[in-house]
Amino acid sequence: MSVTFIPNQKIWVRLQRSIVDPVNILMLVLLIILAYLVLWPFFQLLIETLTWGPGDRRISRDAVPGEFTWFFWLQAMTGPLSGKMLYSPLINTLVTGISATIIALLAGGVLAWCVIRSDMPGKRWLQPVLTLPYIIPSFAIALAWETVFRSPKVGGQPGLYEAMLGTAPPEWLSYGAFPISLTLAIHYFPFAYLLVAGALATIDSQMEESALISGAGRLMTLRRITFPVVAPAFVAAFILTFGKTIGQFALPFLLGAPTQYHTVATMVYANLALGLDSLAFVLAIVLIAMSLLSIWLSNKFVGKQSRRFETISGKGFRSRVISLGNWRWPVFAGVVIFAFVVGILPLILLGIQSIMLIDGFYGLENLTAHFWVGTSNPEIAFGEPGVIHNKIILGATWNTLKLAFISAIIASIVGLIIAYISVRRANNPLARALDQISFIPFLFPTIAFGAMYLTLFAEPVGPIPALYGTFTLLVLISVVSRLPYSVKTGVTAVTQIGQELEEAAVLAGASWWMRFRRIVVPLASTGVLSGMMVSFVGVMRELSLIILLITPSTRVLMTVGFGYAEEGLTQLSNALVLIVAVLTIIGELILMWIGKGKMARLREKQT
Repeated sequence: MSVTFIPNQKIWVRLQRSIVDPVNILMLVLLIILAYLVLWPFFQLLIETLTWGPGDRRISRDAVPGEFTWFFWLQAMTGPLSGKMLYSPLINTLVTGISATIIALLAGGVLAWCVIRSDMPGKRWLQPVLTLPYIIPSFAIALAWETVFRSPKVGGQPGLYEAMLGTAPPEWLSYGAFPISLTLAIHYFPFAYLLVAGALATIDSQMEESALISGAGRLMTLRRITFPVVAPAFVAAFILTFGKTIGQFALPFLLGAPTQYHTVATMVYANLALGLDSLAFVLAIVLIAMSLLSIWLSNKFVGKQSRRFETISGKGFRSRVISLGNWRWPVFAGVVIFAFVVGILPLILLGIQSIMLIDGFYGLENLTAHFWVGTSNPEIAFGEPGVIHNKIILGATWNTLKLAFISAIIASIVGLIIAYISVRRANNPLARALDQISFIPFLFPTIAFGAMYLTLFAEPVGPIPALYGTFTLLVLISVVSRLPYSVKTGVTAVTQIGQELEEAAVLAGASWWMRFRRIVVPLASTGVLSGMMVSFVGVMRELSLIILLITPSTRVLMTVGFGYAEEGLTQLSNALVLIVAVLTIIGELILMWIGKGKMARLREKQT
């Protein structure tokens, strides 16, 4: 009597198919690569703080390289310098981070309501201007603030404030918590604006109209209906803004270091500069813990009260703008002034500063084009030539453009592949794990992420070479840090593509690679380009992420500009920041133009 094991055969055939499935192979490969590039760096960073290094004998006689130790954690937490090294910077980080977040939420929320929910004029051209502060580097906003409010107490020439009023600004206005918080808020309020604007667009106007009919005033309607409904958007904006501000390095350094006002991020940089690598890594882990805690608290808040925030249901939905009446033009004027001050004025100030022969003298006779077109002059800027003749700047410009374009292209392609796997294999636990791991870089403050890669690629590990000091490392960390954005835009694009198109291609005998190349990529091209634009802008103005990984051969414009600012060559620093801002805007316009061309061709094919 013979017995056939058909179920086992079916399982074996299914297993064979899954093994040779190109999507599964790609998923496993990406999972391994991202686990090494995202998860392992954190554990490597943690290991570095718990073991003695080869050069730690100068710190402690008991140091034995490779052995376990709590020394660095104890020094940071309870050592004689723990107050200056950790606790004081930690308090400063919380003060500036929370203050900047609250200001950004208020500004972004009010502006979003004016643009989305009111009948204010000029909304179409005001929207891109309101996002300009995020496109330009935070470095630029700090330099513009210092141009106006520079204090003579820290040396150097007077700022515009003193030149116009004849008296020095108070020190708290020039350096410390107030200017850091305000400038961080200016740079990051577009996050709050965009997130809250999206939530406001989904509010059913009937709820607000019912409240007004019941006798509630506009302020009560805003407070009791509008704001509670968009609370999740505010929470998301809080996470985004707070997580970014605590990892910001350049802005707190420029506006805090002159008066010894340090944050945890600036102390990470300072300890690495002093060769205290393990202590710097302890502080980096503290930054990561702060970011993760804020996200956990916000998720807990939204999860418990999610029913309160439902705005779109099976009932009728209507969204109408609210008439401002006599306040229509005054509100428009206020928004225009705000947009000009935070988005355009900093660039104007930097432009003026870059053509001043002597910093701080604002007469016409002090204007010069030397810092743009001049050759080397020992009597000006320590002999540094102008932008056009400066080989360091020209090399950094090429490195910057190359890094931004290469990183944006790779990040968008890899992000689309991960997004495809996440959507098409949504029930696969490995696909969900891949999606979650790709989001993790968003949780790491940028300077902490840079410290992680410094430990990971400082020495060769097996077949993986030491990448420190190479352009490849800059591309690698830039791509990984932009994956959360490119994956999310890719998920949106892939979700809109029906599976029947691929099923028809399968029946026609097309391989997976051909289906992906001929169907998914063209139809998801707008999402890919959106991810490219986000990545290009982010990489162009990035400093905190790569400041620890830069060497003389891999300098980019932001690091060269930061170096000039440290040396007091503010004119050259301002010129470089202007170049970054202009190149960023031009690059984004080019990608938008390409995207419009893609859309036009798609519409033509559909017609």
